[in-house]
Amino acid sequence: MRLIPRRAEFFDMLEELAETVCRGAAMLLECFENATTPEEVRVASAAIHEVENAADDICHRIIRELNATFITPLDREDILALATRLDDVLDYVDAVAKRLVSFRISRPTPQALELARIIARGSRSTVEAVRLLRDLRRVEEIRAQCQRLNEYENDGDAVLREALDDLFNGAPRVPLEVIKWKDLYEHLEIATDKCEDVANVIETILVKHA
Repeated sequence: MRLIPRRAEFFDMLEELAETVCRGAAMLLECFENATTPEEVRVASAAIHEVENAADDICHRIIRELNATFITPLDREDILALATRLDDVLDYVDAVAKRLVSFRISRPTPQALELARIIARGSRSTVEAVRLLRDLRRVEEIRAQCQRLNEYENDGDAVLREALDDLFNGAPRVPLEVIKWKDLYEHLEIATDKCEDVANVIETILVKHA
């Protein structure tokens, strides 16, 4: 059993995980913006799933290190919670990508595109927030990133309300299309919620180390 803290390795792994999540979110946005055929969507979805698998591998490494390390730079439950919440974001990104294939959607609505942009912005903020955790004296900078994540989640809620209003009160649609888009919108919005969950864990860490 190790008795010496491995601060750098835990922070390195958390940063790697956050960057992987960011990459997956960027790939989803790229798919929404540029994929125009079912085959392009399928290829993009498969690539996003590979990134999601890579994130799972990083999470497993973090758990193994937590089990093998006596002293950790942050409370082990906070490290685990942070890793889990980061992975949750990518799980929903992956779920959206899979639904694009299953639902045979190759052109997003404006609201879906905006939700994808919010997820991409949120994932970039999670990267910055996780990087800043190396120096907990940078409280205001860390809180600023958390505030951004809270704002993005609020933005996601507003876009979801607009999307659902258009879906149910706009031009008549085939019922199956309504079901598909409702499910897709909700999974996109949950991904923004998961970004806020990352902020909540980070704020808990700040409280403990204040």
